[in-house]
Amino acid sequence: MNKRGGILISVLLLIFLFSFLVLHLLFTYRQTTDFSKRTIQLYQAKIAKEEFLIAHLPLEAEQGIWNFDQGELSYEKKKDTVKIRVAIQGKIYNFSEKIGRETTQSTVVSSNEEESEQRTNY
Repeated sequence: MNKRGGILISVLLLIFLFSFLVLHLLFTYRQTTDFSKRTIQLYQAKIAKEEFLIAHLPLEAEQGIWNFDQGELSYEKKKDTVKIRVAIQGKIYNFSEKIGRETTQSTVVSSNEEESEQRTNY
């Protein structure tokens, strides 16, 4: 009788450990795919912003909308700053771009991440 109880506990412990391992692997996979998807969307938004600025940098209108194949970009110009809002697959990225003569400073804020970058245009 004593051996059967020991085997039952061992089998239950083995099942618990196996279930925990499978759950952990699935959770890690889900996190990795979600992170990859969000990273791709962030870079798509940055590329769309850069393409828009290259094509339309001397902005004629104070505000407007620019549609592209992955989503929509809207902008609003205030003095020397352009606020750009990029919507891609339900996620919204907000950029604030300071327009100067030689230096362009860019700040991006999304719902989950904050990032800023500075570079010099030649």
